[in-house]
Amino acid sequence: MSNENEAMESAAQQERRLVAMAQKNPDDFKHLFNKYYDTIFNYALRRTGNAHLANDVAANTFLKALDQINNFQWRGSSFSAWLYRIATNEIFQVHRKSKRTIRLTSEVKDRLQDDNSSDSALLEAEEMVARNEKFKQIHAALSKLKIKYQTVLTLRYFEDKSIKEIAAILNMPENTVKTHIRRGLTHLKEYL
Repeated sequence: MSNENEAMESAAQQERRLVAMAQKNPDDFKHLFNKYYDTIFNYALRRTGNAHLANDVAANTFLKALDQINNFQWRGSSFSAWLYRIATNEIFQVHRKSKRTIRLTSEVKDRLQDDNSSDSALLEAEEMVARNEKFKQIHAALSKLKIKYQTVLTLRYFEDKSIKEIAAILNMPENTVKTHIRRGLTHLKEYL
C-alpha cells in the first residue's frame, strides 16, 4: 500500500473516530467543528461571495450537523461529504430567499467597523474578496448560472472534489454530475 493510500485510510479512520466520539458525547463535536469549519466556510464564501453570508451558512451547517449527528450513518460517503451536502442545502435556501447576494458597500462597511460587535475576521475576508477582481468576475458569471451548475462547478474547480465525491455530496449519479459540469462550463463561457 502506498503512503498516499495509507494517509487516506488514516484520515478516514480519524474521521470515523471523531464522529463516533461526537455521537456518544455532543461536547466532542468541537473536534469535527475545528477540523472542518474553515473548509465549509471557504466553500460558502466561494458560492456566495459574501463573508457574512458565508459565516451564516457555515454556522447553520454545523448547527444542523450537531443536531443530527446521531442520525448520521456511513453510507459510502464521508462525514465531510455530509457537511458539504448540508452547506449546499443552506446555500440553496439563501438563494431561494434572495435571488442575489447583498454586496458590502463602503457605507455598510463603515457602519460595521464602527459597531463594536462586528467581527474583524469577517471584514478582512470580505475585503480580500473585494480586492480579488478575477474572483469577482468569475463569481458574477457563476451567479448568472442555474444553482445546480453553480454547485457542481464550485465543488469541482474551487473545492477540488472528484466526480465521485460530488455525486456523493449531491446524492446524484456521476454521469449527471459530468453533464452538469459540461453544461455549466458551456454557459459560464458565454458569460465570461
